[in-house]
Amino acid sequence: MNTFFKYEFNSARNALRVLVRDFKIKKIHLPFYLCPAVKNALRLEGCETEFYHIDKNFYPLKDFNADDFVLYSNYFGICENNVKILAEKYPKLIVDNAHAFYSPFFGFASVNSCRKFFFHSFGVKDGAVLRVKAPISLSFPKDKEEYPQIINDFSYTSLLKNEKRVDEFDIMTISECSRKILSKIDFEKEKNERRQRFLELDKKYKEINELHFELSDSEVPFVYPLLTRDENLQKELTKNNDLILRYWTNLPETFPEYEFYKYLLPLPLTNLTNHC
Repeated sequence: MNTFFKYEFNSARNALRVLVRDFKIKKIHLPFYLCPAVKNALRLEGCETEFYHIDKNFYPLKDFNADDFVLYSNYFGICENNVKILAEKYPKLIVDNAHAFYSPFFGFASVNSCRKFFFHSFGVKDGAVLRVKAPISLSFPKDKEEYPQIINDFSYTSLLKNEKRVDEFDIMTISECSRKILSKIDFEKEKNERRQRFLELDKKYKEINELHFELSDSEVPFVYPLLTRDENLQKELTKNNDLILRYWTNLPETFPEYEFYKYLLPLPLTNLTNHC
């Protein structure tokens, strides 16, 4: 069993900054296919970054040294097998579990996002969990903000507004408001509903999806990643759904990850209802 120390912060990017600062990490290998907020967080801490490509199975196309810090994203919450393999090869693996809230702990450290998983369905506006093999020595103030404004609109606009807030966060622990909301969530129910919805979508689209899945018992996907070059289907699915977003910033067409940016549609797995 992997033992770890657990800490809660107001955002995943700030949790990563704490990790870099506390362990004085000077350089981290990052995938090109990654949220820009992660890169920006590392640069704020003066951490050097070196990028690597991934293949169609989301596995790194590069070998690293045994003592390198390597950040790997558990893409869409369906890459647990890759995580296990990398954790065995690289003792200083850092797992970005923004898409894998339920993932077991592997590697040297992992960062799980409460906000990413539960913003749309429950209004969790902040929160991240840092798990690490060794204790951190730094301490940070508690965020006591109660966020009195109730979210009634779970649209792309509300997402962008909240993302802007998160970008401006100082490093603090999770807010009391988000902690209260999280305490009321039936995580087992959410887990089962997400997995069921994923399997339903896979049954519907597996014949045209260029990606193929075999979920482990512990994997709880963030979205259903549909990789299709059918432009008519893409238009149909995105026509009235502003929650189908492109991940992440545009990449050069020569990159192997370009097809993910161009053709991958992350289909939502949750019902967008207000539980605040």
